[in-house]
Amino acid sequence: MTTATSPILLKWDPKSLEIRTLTVERLLEPLVTQVTTLVNTSNKGPSSKKKGRSKKAHVLAVSVEQATQNFLEKGEQIAKDSQDLKEELIAAVEDVRKQGETMRIASSEFADDPCSSVKRGTMVRAARALLSAVTRLLILADMADVMRLLAHLKIVEEALEGVKNATNEQDLANRFKEFGKEMVKLNYVAARRQQELKDPQCRDEMAAARGALKKNATMLYTASQAFLRHPDVAATRANRDYVFKQVQEAIGGISSAAQATSPTDEKHGHAGIGELAAALNEFDNKIILDPLTFSEARFRPSLEERLESIISGAALMADSSCTRDDRRERIVAECNAVRQALQDLLSEYMNNMACQMAGRDQQQAGSKKMQEATNDIQGYRDTRNSWCRPRENGDPCRCGKSGDLERQEGSGLPQCRWKCLNMTRQSVEMAEGREGKRNK
Repeated sequence: MTTATSPILLKWDPKSLEIRTLTVERLLEPLVTQVTTLVNTSNKGPSSKKKGRSKKAHVLAVSVEQATQNFLEKGEQIAKDSQDLKEELIAAVEDVRKQGETMRIASSEFADDPCSSVKRGTMVRAARALLSAVTRLLILADMADVMRLLAHLKIVEEALEGVKNATNEQDLANRFKEFGKEMVKLNYVAARRQQELKDPQCRDEMAAARGALKKNATMLYTASQAFLRHPDVAATRANRDYVFKQVQEAIGGISSAAQATSPTDEKHGHAGIGELAAALNEFDNKIILDPLTFSEARFRPSLEERLESIISGAALMADSSCTRDDRRERIVAECNAVRQALQDLLSEYMNNMACQMAGRDQQQAGSKKMQEATNDIQGYRDTRNSWCRPRENGDPCRCGKSGDLERQEGSGLPQCRWKCLNMTRQSVEMAEGREGKRNK
């Protein structure tokens, strides 16, 4: 059996208290519940017992002590079986034992006097320290499981290298048989790790990597056999190298998902996944414009260029050999629909701007005519007042001759009235036009 000799690098900070698996959460939950209940214990309601003493608090303190002892026993067993994290696990077990003893003393004193705020505060601090120590122990145990998975990955990588270095078909058959055995073990360990992962994205990445590994591993033997039969043909070498590369990438995907390393922590790997979806989301935000500030010269070229780049990416996806014909036709149809929808949206923006400009011109024309009518009314008022102004020699106020006044009024009033009516009619038409557009 192949063994892994090179050291295994774990991309995980042992000092971090980040919980990455559901198993750690399930193991911590009972202890957290017991500690929380103990902290919240108080002497409520009438009781025949001596005030300040709680039987329930003593029971909870014993349960916390028993749970801590169980963690210690399991931690010691894990530290005994572990090879890579033995020292860290032993130190974590000793820390749990120390914090557990502190918690036992503090909880016992609090159970004797649950009304004491000082003893309650002391127990709360001890409980926090105990939970931190237990969490670190569980995370280290989880890391030990990951180390075992990485060890399996290392063995599979070495078996894969052996398949690649096979010199004849019989040697290839023997080495591929060994590779298949290690693959079965790896698939079992990876499937169990996939179920324990807390992050849904990491679970999906693990499932995808396992699927890719299984798919390409089945082609590995055929591609290697074809290369051994025709070593001088460039196509067989390229095909074998491609399959090997796919298997190696799948192994790397399992390693990253097992350690719950996100794409933000690891710039390589799956950096290209989701680029098209992200571009679509960004484009969706860009097309939301303010109709009052829309400018065709400013927005149309940039939006069309951005959309064409997205369509180019979709076209590459459609032209892929692994894309089914019905999916390819649907992608092309959706690209054409999106392109037409953008043109319709831009046309709607332009029509809205044209209507706004026409409305502003009409409003300016109406304001001009209203000002002219106001000026005419003011002129008519001034003219009429001039007829009734007192004479400069101080004679009593006597208007001009009535015939002259009537003729002056008769000549100015109809013209002013006509302008006022015309102005009113145009104002009504403008209001009705705006209301009609609003209803549309």
